[in-house]
Amino acid sequence: MRGFRATGWFVSGLVLLTAASALGRGHKKDDKDKHKFDFAPAPKMMRMPARPARMGATPGGAQDIDYARDRIRAGEVPHAKTFTAEGLLSQHDLPLPSTRKCNQILCLTAAAAHAGLLAQPNVRYLAQLGFASNLNPKTWHRRPLNLVAVIDKSGSMSGTPLETVKASLRQIAKQMTPRDQLSIVLYGDRSYVHMQPTRLTHKKRVLRSIDAIQSAGSTAMEAGLSVGYGLATRTAAHFAGTTRVMLFTDERPNVGATDKQSFMGMARAASKRGVGLTTIGVGEQFGAELATAISNVRGGNLFFFPNVGKMKDRFGRDFDTMVTELAYNMKLVIKPNAGYKLVGLYGLPGDLVHRTKDGGLSMKLETVFPSHDKGGIYFAFAPKGAGALPPKPGPVASARIAYVDTQQHRQSDALSFPFVKGRLPVGLSRGRLLVDEITTLKRASVLHREQNKTEQAYRLVRALHKRLVESGDADLAKEVKLVSELDSTLARLSGHKGEAQPVLPVQRNLVSGVPVR
Repeated sequence: MRGFRATGWFVSGLVLLTAASALGRGHKKDDKDKHKFDFAPAPKMMRMPARPARMGATPGGAQDIDYARDRIRAGEVPHAKTFTAEGLLSQHDLPLPSTRKCNQILCLTAAAAHAGLLAQPNVRYLAQLGFASNLNPKTWHRRPLNLVAVIDKSGSMSGTPLETVKASLRQIAKQMTPRDQLSIVLYGDRSYVHMQPTRLTHKKRVLRSIDAIQSAGSTAMEAGLSVGYGLATRTAAHFAGTTRVMLFTDERPNVGATDKQSFMGMARAASKRGVGLTTIGVGEQFGAELATAISNVRGGNLFFFPNVGKMKDRFGRDFDTMVTELAYNMKLVIKPNAGYKLVGLYGLPGDLVHRTKDGGLSMKLETVFPSHDKGGIYFAFAPKGAGALPPKPGPVASARIAYVDTQQHRQSDALSFPFVKGRLPVGLSRGRLLVDEITTLKRASVLHREQNKTEQAYRLVRALHKRLVESGDADLAKEVKLVSELDSTLARLSGHKGEAQPVLPVQRNLVSGVPVR
């Protein structure tokens, strides 16, 4: 979603990832055939304005795949659960134009086009559902913030993790205003308030308290959260603005228990009192399981910072939207039109997704956050029935939403997914490549880690690398880098260590001979 920032999570059991049979076979012996893959070239994208005229929105849950990026950079093949569609999509701008005027907090935009996914050969069409807003990025400002930072200072946080946390707090203090206040709770062998609620008119005092944080002790996360939520609840009663807890840790908290002493139990109880939770991971794996659990709690979102640079970039760009809630209890219903079968969903966190009697999907989203970027939820379709002919021209599906805004007003919207011919909007063309990437990475991970089919994983990732490069989309440079790094790892593991990356032909103007790009 990032306009629903398609920060979205891959729904378990909904989509079966199967490698294309053409890619499942071994390499051909002839060198000239070594890198042939069967896929259609990406069409050119429609040019869009550099900055959106209106803000978009994003659901809770994972907001990046930086843990997976970090592990790939280290030469590993991450578990499939570390690749979340909402996390990948949230790291890109995916604008989808609309001619409809938006007069409420959230409005729908939609479009569909032909698609061919490497890991899902049954997919023939991909549709993007975007979210526009009537919020103007030039005039919008968040409410005053009462932030309670709960920090793991245990021995495992010593060194880089704790330094990243302290740098994060300094960056937060830099961006907070005199209307805001910050508290710090530390937990290790014991849990206690390290800094009482302090207005940001006293920044020097705040910075001294941050500098004084030292690593020591074991990990008692529930005890630390208990102290933090208690402080948040007490101070919220006397604060005119938003109250939020921000948990910093290198551990993966429990996500199954819902009793009042557990991590998720406390998050759910606090959300009912209007206290949201942002979880910041700085070391351990923060995969789909935790992202899903947090997205099912009102006011919850999740980020991972592998280093200080990534943290400063994210906080500098998105801190205000990270701590602001936009809408609640949103119900989204997708209904495929005659001749289409819904076979995939990407960009929506949470597991509150159900099949409807008409073959569509009904989804519930606890919280929606504002976003400066545009994004979307993506739906994959196939012709309905074995050997079915292409459906008749027209929209592939329809969508409708109902939600409650922060003023407790009930809102709704509905529209269909028109089929785009010719040049595609950036959000649809770029999003199609990103959906191809996330499904391919998941499938490659399963092939290598669970099925011992590293050769097939290697071929699949190499095909993805070629497709991303051929798109010519500068916004996907970091994806090309990520896939290239994973390609190198799989090449080594499958015995192709010395095999060079495919060299793409230079496209030239037939008359002038000058390269096209």
